[in-house]
Amino acid sequence: MRTRDFSAAPPLARASVMLTVQPPSGAASDDWLRSVAAAVGGPGLVRREWLRQGARRSGVIGWYASRDDGDRALTAVRRAVGADRVDSQVHHARPDGYSNGVWRAEDGTMRHIERFTAVGREEVGPTVVRARPTGDLRVKPVRSRADLRTFLDLPLWDRSTPTHGVPLWHSTVRRWFTGDGPHREHGPVELYLVRDAQGDVRGRTTLHTDARMDDKLGEPTLLMGATEFADADALSALVGHAEEQARQRGRTRLLGPVSLLPNQVGGVVTSGFDEPGFLDGPWNPEHYPAAWEAAGFDRLWSGATWRCDDLAALDVDGIFGPGDLPLGVELRHADRRRLGEQLPLLRQMLNASFAELGYYTPITADELAAATDGLSHLLDERLLLWLEQQGRPVAFVLTVPDLTDFVRSTGGRPGPVEMARLLLTRARYRQDAVLIIKGTVPGARGQGLMRVLSRELLQGLQAGGYRSLRVTFVEDDNAGSQAQFVAMGGRPLHGTCFYTKPVHGGAGGGRARTAHAAAGTPSAAVLARAADWGRAPSAHNTQPWQLTAADGTTLRLGWHPDRELTESDPTRRDLLLSLGALTHAVQVVAADEGLNAQVDWAVDTSTHQAAHITLSASGPTPDPGRPDWTVAELHRRRTVRAAYPECPDIAEVADLARAADLPQGAELVVLPEELVGRLLPRATAHTLTGPAAGELATWVRPTRRHARHDLDGLSAKALGLSAWEARAIGALARSGAARAALSRTRLDRLVARLSGVRPRGTVVALSAAPGHTLEQVGALGQALHAAWLAGERQGWSAHPLSELLDHEGAAGQVHAHVGKVLGRPAQAYAVWRWGRPAASEGRGPVSPRLASPARRPG
Repeated sequence: MRTRDFSAAPPLARASVMLTVQPPSGAASDDWLRSVAAAVGGPGLVRREWLRQGARRSGVIGWYASRDDGDRALTAVRRAVGADRVDSQVHHARPDGYSNGVWRAEDGTMRHIERFTAVGREEVGPTVVRARPTGDLRVKPVRSRADLRTFLDLPLWDRSTPTHGVPLWHSTVRRWFTGDGPHREHGPVELYLVRDAQGDVRGRTTLHTDARMDDKLGEPTLLMGATEFADADALSALVGHAEEQARQRGRTRLLGPVSLLPNQVGGVVTSGFDEPGFLDGPWNPEHYPAAWEAAGFDRLWSGATWRCDDLAALDVDGIFGPGDLPLGVELRHADRRRLGEQLPLLRQMLNASFAELGYYTPITADELAAATDGLSHLLDERLLLWLEQQGRPVAFVLTVPDLTDFVRSTGGRPGPVEMARLLLTRARYRQDAVLIIKGTVPGARGQGLMRVLSRELLQGLQAGGYRSLRVTFVEDDNAGSQAQFVAMGGRPLHGTCFYTKPVHGGAGGGRARTAHAAAGTPSAAVLARAADWGRAPSAHNTQPWQLTAADGTTLRLGWHPDRELTESDPTRRDLLLSLGALTHAVQVVAADEGLNAQVDWAVDTSTHQAAHITLSASGPTPDPGRPDWTVAELHRRRTVRAAYPECPDIAEVADLARAADLPQGAELVVLPEELVGRLLPRATAHTLTGPAAGELATWVRPTRRHARHDLDGLSAKALGLSAWEARAIGALARSGAARAALSRTRLDRLVARLSGVRPRGTVVALSAAPGHTLEQVGALGQALHAAWLAGERQGWSAHPLSELLDHEGAAGQVHAHVGKVLGRPAQAYAVWRWGRPAASEGRGPVSPRLASPARRPG
């Protein structure tokens, strides 16, 4: 049926809203299904059906006459069974069908279809055009292996000729995700997907920063990379998310697409869309440039890729003149066996030749090694050339056999078999070549050295039987390079450019743009010590903080919303405690730099900003408020989940409270063993199988095979798990059905009891007046961190028991107890156990940190 007039259709076809309701995890119980079915049967209901997985009922579907009817039904469902027990989707009818795709009843079934059935003389029916509203698009970080697979296997939209694009190496993207690549020393690379309301992926991007690019552009910049999208709406959603992230991080400009820097792979093709892409060059569908520009971006560094064909027919002498080398100049060729020794020479010339270009940032030895990994096996020694003048390298050209077809054939993920095949058949890839880069160092230009190299390169290409040469992008104003390709009969292949956009508003909305911390300023000195202050504790080891420079003496503290625990920490109590702990760690590092650090709390949840930290030089006498903790103690502190055969008594806890210098009204209260023993199993079971269990599962790293094992989250070692416990926790984390089964059978409480450590040690609550503001909770986080450092100084390890406060019933009883002990209304804001593990158990491993220095192989 091809019509927009549904007036004569059955009532179901005229419904305005379709509502689907399922439990968030696990199977739907009979009681849950009955409650939901009753709740959806309100005014305006057109039809109600069971949502099924095979023969099993898994949820309820309802169709409604109007949007208001659908909204009322969803509210009724949430009231009936609880908002945390509902996973709902609302689909609105549009002229071409529902927003989750065009539905038509054909062949006796009602289903999604890609094409209408052919009618009349049609051999093929027309394609179904689906309406996708921008308001339904959501940007989420890549956190799991499944997300990573989706990121890597993203469909190439609107590519009538799929072979035109060249996929990124999957191994490279995985290194971004795991943080194992050379970019680690510049900060993490975060991967994002944009999905519609039905969960279909509509685009992807990466966000990262690099101080080298900041210095080049003169302002702090957020870089977008590996950006693919279905349409302008999907890009708009990605850009909106990037702008919000930029404001939170104190970034004032967006630049992209770069993977990971402009001098690596990146750019947008602006013309020549019918020409296939090639290795190390961009390619994209025709709608990309208009979408970037509609999103408010301006073109930057416009250029073109080039192609020179029929190389065998070219007259080398006629194009480049005689082959005599200038006096004192020697020609060098690459040597596969000595490539490791020769790469430093290439890097030296590369960085010197391109230093003045606006898009070029110096490449490190690790980056060059990663970019040329495996090159020695595939290198054609005739194509990597350089000139030495009086023994000094002065000009070079790097050309490689074109492996574009091989990369396409493997989808960017060659395995051992494919690599072995490549080595055995590498001669087949010596018909075309790609010129990656060439240059002449300053001081040696104007002597015709590049003409000499180009002549030798053309001779090498002809000797090797190459048919064509493709050239990665050359800027439009680089007339010298263009002239050489024109002389070889070359033509521009793809127009290219990058895109940039200022980020207005800054962090906090409406404030002046964030300044970049210049080298040598107090802000720069403290920010450079991230490996020290980044040891602060956080719930599930999420490390949610964002610490940036507002100016040379002021730091701005915010948080990354994608690292919030929205299910287990809806009040942001744990979040502010961790941010407070971070400010205390910053104060310790600042003191080590000879600086005072004054923290001024001003939490703004809309912009994810928490505090400003003002740095000033220490006076001749120490500031009485300056912490006397050391950086070594920051590193020594860790969470120890072992049994505590020794523990502090009440008097020793009081001494630790005094050492922590708690704020006025705050107290450390020891909780009775009987109370903890009664509440903890149920609270732990709630953590394992309750509403927040799925969130916890995204932060558990049960084995070393987990992609982010060395970056963040809770590793098996940090959790103190044995091998079988790690496997069991991993299976539980992956399976919502298993968690639901444990909850229904109450086996989660048994598991919680069996997993509890004994002896437990002394359980302590950090308590204060109820109803603290977020600013006051942040200040308590400073005190909490000081208390844990005080305990470590006396040999007492700490292990948080946040589950006692995450479970509403347990939290109420804990609050009641501390109020009774203190003789006034009180609330516990943090609970942990203190003790000394047995010598045989040690102190436990250090949890992974995003701020850790890059790990070296071996």
